[in-house]
Amino acid sequence: MQRPSQRLRLTPRRGLGLLDALIGLALLAFGLLALVGFQTRLLAQTTDAQTRAVAMQFANELLSTALVDPVNLACYSVPAASGCTSAAARNSTDQWRERVAAGLPAPVSVRADLAGTQLTVVIDWTARSSAAASRLQVVTDVQ
Repeated sequence: MQRPSQRLRLTPRRGLGLLDALIGLALLAFGLLALVGFQTRLLAQTTDAQTRAVAMQFANELLSTALVDPVNLACYSVPAASGCTSAAARNSTDQWRERVAAGLPAPVSVRADLAGTQLTVVIDWTARSSAAASRLQVVTDVQ
């Protein structure tokens, strides 16, 4: 008859430590892949936010120029409206439109509509990261 201590004696298993290490490495690899995916999405969203901020700066630039020069309000519409009497104001608007096209991801569409004393600036562009259409619309009342 065997003693109780001999029956409970476990034999060592070979390779169990190696299997634990492989499982740990697999979990680490999946974690690092998730971290890389998160970083990529974060970078894309940061780029989109920065592009939106640039578009807002461009829109505010045109609206501020129109607020300073309400006499030539018709000159700040895009496309050009009839009734513009100032070549300098029209030239300023054309240069602004070129800067917008150069400063945002293509294709860029710019529109500035004048309804009475209300100026609406609409800027459309395509986001670099997601290739989705983005739009910024800003309205002010020029008096």
